[in-house]
Amino acid sequence: MSFLSDWRKGAKPDSETELKSLEFEALVKSLKDGVIAYDTDFKILSLNRAAEEILEVAAGEVVGERITPQTMGNPKLKTLVQVLYPTLASSATELSRDSWPQIVRIETENPPLTLHATLNRLTNAQGQTIGFIKVVRDETREKEIIESKSEFVSVAAHQLRTPLTALNWSLENLEGELGDKPELQEKLKSASDLVERMTKIVNDLLDAAKIEGGKFGYKFEDAELSEFLNQIISHVKPVAAEYGVEVRYEGGAARYGVRIDRDRLGMAVSNILDNAIRYNTKGGNVVISLETTDMRGSFVKVKISDSGVGIPQEDLAKLFEKFYRGSNVIQLEPNGSGLGLYIARNIIKRHGGDIGVESAVGRGTTVWVTLPLDKSLVPEKEVVYEE
Repeated sequence: MSFLSDWRKGAKPDSETELKSLEFEALVKSLKDGVIAYDTDFKILSLNRAAEEILEVAAGEVVGERITPQTMGNPKLKTLVQVLYPTLASSATELSRDSWPQIVRIETENPPLTLHATLNRLTNAQGQTIGFIKVVRDETREKEIIESKSEFVSVAAHQLRTPLTALNWSLENLEGELGDKPELQEKLKSASDLVERMTKIVNDLLDAAKIEGGKFGYKFEDAELSEFLNQIISHVKPVAAEYGVEVRYEGGAARYGVRIDRDRLGMAVSNILDNAIRYNTKGGNVVISLETTDMRGSFVKVKISDSGVGIPQEDLAKLFEKFYRGSNVIQLEPNGSGLGLYIARNIIKRHGGDIGVESAVGRGTTVWVTLPLDKSLVPEKEVVYEE
C-alpha cells in the first residue's frame, strides 16, 4: 500500500517514510479483515489478501480498474460492487449516524454473505478527500453460529414453558384447597414465587433468541412520553411497595411526542425499574426524570436514578452483555437471567435511541435512555446490537 505515501503530497521521500510505508503495508496484509482502498472515482488502488478471500477476486484482476454500478453485470465482481455500493445489496443497514467512519451491515445473495463494512476517508495535507479505505469483516459464519444457538435456546425454552405453566396452574388450584393453614400457605407462596422467577427467565431466553434472530417484532405508534412512563410507574409500584421503595416521577409538565412500540419499550423500562427496585435499600427511592438533549439532533433523555447499592466500576462496561450479572448483585439476588439489560438495550436501539449507566458502590445508580423526537431517526429494520 505504498500508494498512500504517493497520495499525501508534501511527504518527504526519505528512508524513514519508506520504512513506515512498508510496515503499514505488512500490517494491512496480515489483517483478517478485508481492506479495500479506492479513489474518488472508485478506481481500486489495493486489496489485501483477506479482501481477496472474502470477495473471491484476485487483486490483480481489479487493481487499477474503475468499479461502477454497471460492473454488477460481471458475476465475478458482483460482491465487490455490493460492498462499494451497499444500496445495490439485497439488504444494507446503516449502523452509524451522519459521521465518519460510516458503518453498514451488508447482506448479499449468491453467495449469501453477511458483511460488516467500515468506510473512512483518505485526505491530503489540505484536508481534501482523495480516496477511501473500506474495512470489511465477514460475519457470515458468526451469524450462522448465533442462529444455531438461538434456535437451540428457543426450543429448550419452549420445552420448559409448558411444564412451568402446568405447575403454576396446579399451585393456583392447590391454594384454594388448603384453606386456613398459614404454614402451608407460606410454603405454597414460596413455590409460586419460584415458578414465577423461572417463568421470567424462560421468557427472557425466548426474547433474547428472537432479538438475535431479528424476529422480535415491533409495532410503532405515536405516544406522549410522560403519560407512557407514568403508566409503567403505576404498574411497578406494588412491587416497589413490597421492597419498601418509593417510585416517583419528576419529569415536570413538559410533553414529548415520540414514536414507540408500547409493549417493547414498556418491557425495556420495566426491566430497568425492576433492577432499581430490587437492588435498592429499604426506605430507598427511585426517581424518573426527563430532559432534552442535542446529542445527534433532537432527543429526549429519560433518567432513572435509584438510591441502591450501586455498581462496581469494573462491572459497568459489561452490564449490557448477555447473561452478565455483577458480583454484588448476585449476592443480593442469586436468581436472575442476566438478560434484562441486554434486552432493554436492543429495544432502545431499535427505537433509534441509546442507553448508558452511571454508578458507584454505595451511591446508587442512574440509568439514562435517549429517544429521538425526530421520528425519522427510528431505524426501519431490526438490528442486533452486541457491542
